[in-house]
Amino acid sequence: MRKIWIVLCGLLILTLSACDAFRNYDEELLSLEDIILNQIPEKINADFSLDLPNEYQVSFRFQSLEYKDMFKYAPPFYDVSSTLDVTIKRGTSQKTFSKQVILLSLDSGYHETKIYLTLPHAKESIQRDVYTQVEVTVETQKNGVMTIEHHTQEAQLRGRGNSTWYVYEKKPYRLRFDKNTSILGMPAAKNYVLLAEYADKSLIRNAVTQKMASLFDTLDPLEVRPVELYINFEYVGVYLLTEHIENHPNKLALDTKAGVLDTNYLFELDMRFYEQNIEEGLDWFIVDRHPYQIKDPDPDDPLFKEGHADYLREKLYALESALMAKEGYEHLLDVDVAVDFFLIHEIAKNVDVGWSSVFMIKKEGGPFTYGPLWDFDFAYGNADYIDYGIENWYGMRAWKNRMFILMMQVPEIREKFKERFTYFETHVLPEIEMVINAYSRSMADMGNRNVERWPILNTYVWPNPFEVMERKTHKLQVDYVLLYLIGRTLWMKEELKTERYHMGMFE
Repeated sequence: MRKIWIVLCGLLILTLSACDAFRNYDEELLSLEDIILNQIPEKINADFSLDLPNEYQVSFRFQSLEYKDMFKYAPPFYDVSSTLDVTIKRGTSQKTFSKQVILLSLDSGYHETKIYLTLPHAKESIQRDVYTQVEVTVETQKNGVMTIEHHTQEAQLRGRGNSTWYVYEKKPYRLRFDKNTSILGMPAAKNYVLLAEYADKSLIRNAVTQKMASLFDTLDPLEVRPVELYINFEYVGVYLLTEHIENHPNKLALDTKAGVLDTNYLFELDMRFYEQNIEEGLDWFIVDRHPYQIKDPDPDDPLFKEGHADYLREKLYALESALMAKEGYEHLLDVDVAVDFFLIHEIAKNVDVGWSSVFMIKKEGGPFTYGPLWDFDFAYGNADYIDYGIENWYGMRAWKNRMFILMMQVPEIREKFKERFTYFETHVLPEIEMVINAYSRSMADMGNRNVERWPILNTYVWPNPFEVMERKTHKLQVDYVLLYLIGRTLWMKEELKTERYHMGMFE
């Protein structure tokens, strides 16, 4: 008898469900419109679902993407404003409600990310070369709700930089966690950098460069996030949180072996060698008056020896000789990477192309290559001590970057440079225009707060040119970067057609 009762109850439930499937719920669904639209975030940067009873079937449509039950956040390259459609079904009824939303990129200013650093002493006592213990709290908006992304007391802080540390009031920092840590979706690592971007009043030059690099399949860009920094709860302005350039399993992942000469190397062109009274040694070597510092293998490793510097010096001289001979360089240099690397430097007219922060890699049993790109705050028309305008070549001219100079004297490399510029103009620049416009919108409030904290728009900050000084709002500073890029591209496009370029004449 009990079994019969259970069967009858089951049949009753099935009957009621069948009746529900054929019932009209139009009015009920219409009454849910406000509830549904209020649950949809205006700015989306995380998965979400609607808080509705189980009898409702929910689906989402954003542009060409469709999701059932839950909206899945897939970060776009730049912020995308579009209509999100939500379809609710019950019985024979179906209603679609629409809301205009913004899907945020990982580096959008709309995340409103704040990093709080709490020190046991005043921030003025932070030293450039000495770490101090620090408590770190990272807060960010998740679908419009401020959440704690990360909190730890297991971290350290010190200053960093050269002119940026000693010349400017707003200081850059190195943040180091005690263990590998992922912040804001960046690769897990111990070391991060907080760039102050003090002389870059747009706050976007370094970020734009990394976005540009990501559009070249030959280059390895760094992850960056605009944040607002607080030290001991004092607001210190907008910073760019970036990866630290290092050999790390989650970054460059170079298998380096100290004590083995033909291994993977990471090293840097750094002309500051001559300013610091440094002598050539284990980790420094000079090639034709250009000093390089070995970063990896680690010079502090007991197995590291002078032979590492000698090995790189010999190989670089061999590469220079091959470039001057205009033959045999193909197996010594990854030309595709080098051309794209220097193309970005040239488009930006970066002052450091022949000075410092030019990172190179030597592959085990393979060629030299370049990357990652670094230090572009004095670029895109923001350095009054060079020929900073949109016209004229820069990086391949005398006394700039020697390797770039030698490369551009090879007709085949000049032709490849021209081809890659065409790729930049047709595929990269349109995307970067959208990126800059998105930064202009998403970082507007952050930029204005930064200017309130550091009222420098009407003040000369070395090395701002007059054209930068003229722009009195954060938006106009961003517009200047965009206009510079467009103007520089137009000039290069015409110059690449000339007989001068064909003959390798750049002065």
